[in-house]
Amino acid sequence: MKTLSRQMADFITSDIAGQITPEVCQTVQLAFLDTAGCILSGRDEEVTRLFASWVNRCYQNEQEASVFFSPQKHTAMVAAMLNAVSGHALDFDDVALAGHPSVVLVPVLLAESDRSGLTGQDLISAYLKGYEIWADLLNRIPDPLHEKGWHPTAVLGTMGATAALCAARQIDSEKTTHALGIAASRASGLVANFGSMCKPLHAGWAIEYAYGAVEMAAMGVTASADALEGSTGFLTAFSDRHAPDRERPFEKQQALSINTVKPSIKKYPVCYASHRVIDGVLQLRQQHNIPIEHIQTITATVSETNARVLKYQHPGTPLQAKFSMPFACASALVYGEVSLQKMTEDDITNPAIRTLMEKVKVSINNEACPLEPSFALHDDVTITLKDNTRLESGPIRFALGHAHFPLAPAQLEAKILSCVKPAERESTMALIAKLNNHFTAMAI
Repeated sequence: MKTLSRQMADFITSDIAGQITPEVCQTVQLAFLDTAGCILSGRDEEVTRLFASWVNRCYQNEQEASVFFSPQKHTAMVAAMLNAVSGHALDFDDVALAGHPSVVLVPVLLAESDRSGLTGQDLISAYLKGYEIWADLLNRIPDPLHEKGWHPTAVLGTMGATAALCAARQIDSEKTTHALGIAASRASGLVANFGSMCKPLHAGWAIEYAYGAVEMAAMGVTASADALEGSTGFLTAFSDRHAPDRERPFEKQQALSINTVKPSIKKYPVCYASHRVIDGVLQLRQQHNIPIEHIQTITATVSETNARVLKYQHPGTPLQAKFSMPFACASALVYGEVSLQKMTEDDITNPAIRTLMEKVKVSINNEACPLEPSFALHDDVTITLKDNTRLESGPIRFALGHAHFPLAPAQLEAKILSCVKPAERESTMALIAKLNNHFTAMAI
């Protein structure tokens, strides 16, 4: 029987054009559009500038691919790395499969498109293959990666990016098998670094490791045949409490995972674990016109995993505030929004914000969501006023922007435009039109 990595390699090198339906094409199109906006949003962040300085010292500039949709060019790998770090710098990029798939896959494929002219079905197919490998590996690991300290975007992103790049470069099945094995030895990234500059670096490093794995495999470097499913392989390494699924064959004829688990677009530039609650708080604020001085407590109910991820009770920086349930609730109540424009040092030190943050409590719902295992089946918010009036959101199943509760096209466009300066609106609209026309004109 073929090893798991060889079964995956056979899928990566196969023709899946018959599975690229108009709906799938639209899903991938939205992923590219949203990621483009996120790349634009993080260009001037300190982590992006520091990372750019480092890669410029470490890598030669062959000017193969565009950086930040600007005239600036670099090697395909470095361009993809920079765009990924920029796209993840503000934690505004899409979410699915326990992580952020598009901020890893899209920069790789944009760079490869610039380098080699990759386009059309080949571009979509490569994205889907990376997404499928990510999904399959996730489904084989029984315990949530976040709970063990692993950042799925870094761990599974390395594998997904490797698969997408092999597909984009049409690497043969044998070398793709070795590329997956090589990548498996490099996949890593810690949840402990959430709320710091290190988190967006995870997306850039996943791409760096993927390029290294693919290019070394293409040169002839080999990996163990059972690097994924072996008793000392990838799956075992990331499964410490329960045994991983090392026996199930990879069925390349099965329906693509993206048909059932689509990327969800973020409406707010903070950790997705707080988005349902933010929706609930904003709804209560609108319905009841709550004077904030009348609030006694705010109770947010989420899963245990999400409560652990949102670890900053007293955030001291905008990066920490992105992983703070108290800040998310306070910002929604005080400002009536949770936005890029309200994530400054002044915003998080606002006395009204600090006072409200002290009133936020987190409760746990242990009923797991079958679609997103790290989430509860539903979240909810209760605001108790000083006169003991209780204002309740009721169960919140999906956040606005989730694949089952999508943003309208105008809302997505507004999000992308919020990522750029007013003087850049015209050029950004031209970029949106260019990407839309590329997908619209595509023959499916």
